[in-house]
Amino acid sequence: MFSRYASLVKNLRGVVLIDPEEGEEGVKWLKDRFKYRNLGVPPTMLRGAGDFFKGKMEGKPFVELVYPTKSLEKLKELCTELLGVEERVVEGVILASAYVSPILAIGDGVKQQLAKIAVDTVESRAKLDLKGWKLHLRIADYTVLDLYRWSTEHAEELWRDVDLNLFIEERRKRVSRDKARYWRLAKGDEKPWSFLYYVDLARLLASKQLEGVNIKGRLAALSPQEASSGLAIEAAVAITPRA
Repeated sequence: MFSRYASLVKNLRGVVLIDPEEGEEGVKWLKDRFKYRNLGVPPTMLRGAGDFFKGKMEGKPFVELVYPTKSLEKLKELCTELLGVEERVVEGVILASAYVSPILAIGDGVKQQLAKIAVDTVESRAKLDLKGWKLHLRIADYTVLDLYRWSTEHAEELWRDVDLNLFIEERRKRVSRDKARYWRLAKGDEKPWSFLYYVDLARLLASKQLEGVNIKGRLAALSPQEASSGLAIEAAVAITPRA
């Protein structure tokens, strides 16, 4: 599995979460704009989509993602149980983190699920043309890349005795600072719409521990070095084709 992961990670542009019943327009939009880069599909998403991805796989532009380690698969099971959102969404967040890629979300159902676990949101008042979309998708790439190392190494503190309130606050501050990248989206007269969701599973797990759930005990069965690769602060872009 790791060799398959290694072959995919370099050319991956993003991880897609799609509602098949309303995803055709968004998929066409993505295919037209990412002709030479792959878009990853989580296995649970692929299994539940029926014929939606037929003829679109093997780099056209979609590729099926794999778990590079068993710890990440077990982390997915734990987070799905505790966070009250669909397995396909939790899996998408964890694999996007492991592949150091943003999430590209298409469909109201997926966006609602992401909103339930978002720790912050970037609202837009701007009407994005193609140039604007390309710019802000590139900025979302930088969000993921720049937060990855710090947030995954920081997530390993969940396996130790740590001040959880401080842990949560440190991660909140990182997200708050990162939001400044998207200042252009505040300039416009459009009705505000959600452009990006920040999803931080490590922060959500810390909150569960504060509520009395034995997160540390549950995590003890997982390798912190492996599982933390799925606990980066993630950026999920709500793809709303307008250009």
